[in-house]
Amino acid sequence: MAYIYKMGRNILQNNHFIYYITCIYFGVLLFILAFYNYTPTNDGDGYIEFAKVCINSNQAYPCMALIQGQPFIWNIGSINLVYLSLILFNSLYPLLILLCLLKAFTALLIGKITQKLFNTQIANISIILYVFYPNNLGQSTTILSEIPMICMALAALYIAITQEKIWCFLISGIIFGLANWFRPIGIVFLGTIILYIIFFQKTNKTKKITSLCCGYILFIATVGIECYHRTGYFLYQAESLWFNMAEATYEPSVAPQYGTDPYPKGTIRYIDKMQEKTAIECNEIWKERSLKWLKRHSLEYLGKIPGRLIYMYYNDMDNLSAFLSNKKNAENNYITLPYRNIIKDFFHLSRIQYFALYNWIYYLIILILSFLGTFILLKYREYGKAFIPLMIIIGGSISLVLAIHGETRFKAPFMPFIFILAAVTITHYMNKNKIKQL
Repeated sequence: MAYIYKMGRNILQNNHFIYYITCIYFGVLLFILAFYNYTPTNDGDGYIEFAKVCINSNQAYPCMALIQGQPFIWNIGSINLVYLSLILFNSLYPLLILLCLLKAFTALLIGKITQKLFNTQIANISIILYVFYPNNLGQSTTILSEIPMICMALAALYIAITQEKIWCFLISGIIFGLANWFRPIGIVFLGTIILYIIFFQKTNKTKKITSLCCGYILFIATVGIECYHRTGYFLYQAESLWFNMAEATYEPSVAPQYGTDPYPKGTIRYIDKMQEKTAIECNEIWKERSLKWLKRHSLEYLGKIPGRLIYMYYNDMDNLSAFLSNKKNAENNYITLPYRNIIKDFFHLSRIQYFALYNWIYYLIILILSFLGTFILLKYREYGKAFIPLMIIIGGSISLVLAIHGETRFKAPFMPFIFILAAVTITHYMNKNKIKQL
């Protein structure tokens, strides 16, 4: 027993362990993709539909056919990835293989970032927690925006905390812009690293921040100008903020309502003759209406925030739909797996529902451990180590629920840091409460 314990500790202290497990993880993801195939989702199906329109228009997204008569600009990067995959290969599977690679690279980045902020042992534990988490296993069978966005954001973050050369910060800023191209929440990562440089780095602060911002602006300018030349509109990221805000003004629930009319007549979401307007015109209408409503009902709106946070974090099973026996309809994800159905059918659960229950228990344990990890770091005044994980989790979560319904999958960009904080707790107690080991 002592030998096994010693061997385990040696593995956890091995500097090369994260590379080994990343390669294994990539192989597992490819196997899951080969065995379970593509998983449809409402957003993913929408990306495919939009990509096909772009192909027919012989233009990248956003094209005029998807600006005129559409309510908002969707996730540009994701739709263009689908567009490229269909154009080049007439298949989604090259893209899905790429997503498996990006997902594995994300695991590697979690390990490397943790290694830089803490140590090898915590890094190895964090990557173990990440790759064995059930909800991560099915994600790369979908074509949602989270995988490329998270991978790019972590890559940019890693460059910024490990490099000192100013040109590296320019590259980091460009990659942050790329992350935002896939999902606008990427701006939270950029803001976090800027604050980290200000508070915790000692040299070349102004140059580093300037280079970061220049790289970010360079990407935005390049993408935006290209779009302007094609469409007459400067668009560089999804533009759905005010579409979501308009919903939040009349919707009494803190959770999204599936299967309901997205434009109820008599609410500020409703626009007469919407098909005759552009996404940009609709966005401006909803912006004006929402701001007027918010001025009169600001306290009512803020009162929804705690409920939205609870809803976003109470479970995490969105990617388990990959393992459903019948995946032809994306709606199955909202029928079979929700925990209200698992609780209702507790004594007659299907195999996938047992798997979902296991994932829920795993998730709750990780959440508890991450809270303890936060407490440990703050107790011992390890503010520099705690800053990046906490700022991204807290700042990102609040930003989301202030703007939109906090769907459970929307917290995916923050989950790597929850695993890191959980690993801090495990390592802390493995080392007999010696904080210096962190």
